[in-house]
Amino acid sequence: MAQGSSLPPLKSSSSKGKYAVVLLLLLGTCSAGWFYLQRGDDPAPVAEVAEPEPPPRAQFEPEIEIPEPEEIEPAEAPETPGQGEGSGGGRDREPVVCNGTLQASQIRATINGAPRKQVQTCYEQRLKDNNLLQGQMTVLITIASSGRVRNVSISGSLRDSQVYSCVRRVARSWKFPNPEGGCVRTAVPFSLTPKL
Repeated sequence: MAQGSSLPPLKSSSSKGKYAVVLLLLLGTCSAGWFYLQRGDDPAPVAEVAEPEPPPRAQFEPEIEIPEPEEIEPAEAPETPGQGEGSGGGRDREPVVCNGTLQASQIRATINGAPRKQVQTCYEQRLKDNNLLQGQMTVLITIASSGRVRNVSISGSLRDSQVYSCVRRVARSWKFPNPEGGCVRTAVPFSLTPKL
């Protein structure tokens, strides 16, 4: 016998390799199970659902409702024939004399409410067809003693019959404070230009 090693001689066995493979498989399975359990403790991530944004407002979407022709009380015939765009076709009538009074601040306060928005809406509806439309417009109105608009005529550099027709229609629905001493005539200027 050869001397040299105090260790017992090695036995060659294929069973050690089998144990090593089984041990590695067991270790892999345990590791996978541990990772799976760790992942199971955390709540599943929930996808955040963003609230839908409201659709953007169209540039020329009307802000105020324009009354339809059947909703408006019919206006009386104009006082004098041939008064610009508001004339009714040349009926021969005596001009009505208006000697009533209404404070300018009351007229401004009324016009700066819904009427200004209605006029702007009439203009913006027409801008859809003609985006270069702009100009000045003067609305001459006769306010009856009841505060209702009795007559409307329009003139100015805007010169657009569709805008004028729409403004005449809405102007007949305006309601002012009751004038003192009878009817009142007033001219209301509007400067109409596209919004940038």
